[in-house]
Amino acid sequence: MSSFRKEHLQAIQTIFTRRTGVPAPARTPARPALRRVLLLAAVLTCCLSLSVFASSLFSSLSGDELSLRATYQGDGLVSIQVENRSDQELGFQPKLRLMQWSTSQEVEPLSDAILFEGTTIEAHSSGTMTVDLSDAYDLSLLEQPLTNDHYYFILTNNNFLFGQDWMCSVEFAPSPASKPESPQPLTPSQADSTLTVQVEEVLQPYFNTYVTDPDARREMLQAYYADCQTLLQPPADRLVSPMIYPPLPDLPAPEAPFDESVPPENQLSLVGSNLLTLDAYGIPVGAAEGEHALVLSASIPQHKGQEDGGAPIPLLYLMAYGRSDIRSSKDCTLIHGRLLTFAQLESYKVYEDERCICYDVTPLFYSDLRQHVESLVNQRTDVYFDEQVWTRVERIYAYFQDCIHAGNFTHPGTSSNK
Repeated sequence: MSSFRKEHLQAIQTIFTRRTGVPAPARTPARPALRRVLLLAAVLTCCLSLSVFASSLFSSLSGDELSLRATYQGDGLVSIQVENRSDQELGFQPKLRLMQWSTSQEVEPLSDAILFEGTTIEAHSSGTMTVDLSDAYDLSLLEQPLTNDHYYFILTNNNFLFGQDWMCSVEFAPSPASKPESPQPLTPSQADSTLTVQVEEVLQPYFNTYVTDPDARREMLQAYYADCQTLLQPPADRLVSPMIYPPLPDLPAPEAPFDESVPPENQLSLVGSNLLTLDAYGIPVGAAEGEHALVLSASIPQHKGQEDGGAPIPLLYLMAYGRSDIRSSKDCTLIHGRLLTFAQLESYKVYEDERCICYDVTPLFYSDLRQHVESLVNQRTDVYFDEQVWTRVERIYAYFQDCIHAGNFTHPGTSSNK
């Protein structure tokens, strides 16, 4: 059968006019404007439908919030901790972009074979989404350490539309410049083994450990003080406890600056004095809770160029005893784990008066100044130390020694009778 053509229509119109005497109506083509309107209406209908769908999805533009933390497990497997903080369920699409921070360029995958698990996170809940990149990227490249750079994912729940895509940092290898957050603290025995071997045997275990947990430290101190009491049971001589160190006068200005990089008016801010019950390693200075030593310290900078204050490093330990409490040179006191008679302490005496006797017991706390300072500095991440700072410490130590021998650490109104 032949198809209907335009000539056929014209023939029909001619026959119609001849038989009826009425002109046949001309065929009016569809108007382009109307056609465009109909097309636009269809597009708008589609867009509105998509908008209604999108508005029901989790979106930061609607105030929905989340947090992401990625951890590389090795072999291309990444776990992403997701916290959904909104009223809306969050459903990630199984797609991502891996970006490099320094270039803002996407790392091109070898394939799209990325596997996702746990992509749905309920409202006000947390979950773990896992991503397996092993078949999609060159892991030998990703696992090379970056210097001053890192990778990040862009995740989405709606084709990376604005407000529905999120960045999440990921490290496939530690940075070569990274440092441990907290250096492993030394035990007192590790810091100065030649000194701690002289500690009483029952107290030796406390010098071979370093306790950081607050509750465990409190238990350790209680046990330490309890062991001190068993150590001092008869037939030991009388135990004398130290008194609170006498008040100090204002310290004189140093004859020469401790540190030339620090303004003259800030020189005395580099020294300090405190009554302390523990040494720098958490070991008690005495035999019972509340026994103090006067600790003289030097402040070292917490960053290069700091012109005042800083982190205190203990340099000297002074202890005072009531003169009337000491009845015999055979009477004892316990200082930093060592039981000593006052006859043995005679060489440490710095002054005495009718009221008290004071001793510089620093040699019972460390045996070498530089070793002591460096062992404390190396356990901290918040200080700056170089040869200039070491010179500052040496000068402050010498300054304190001069003050002690000049009688500046006697009780106000008294003089040294050493």
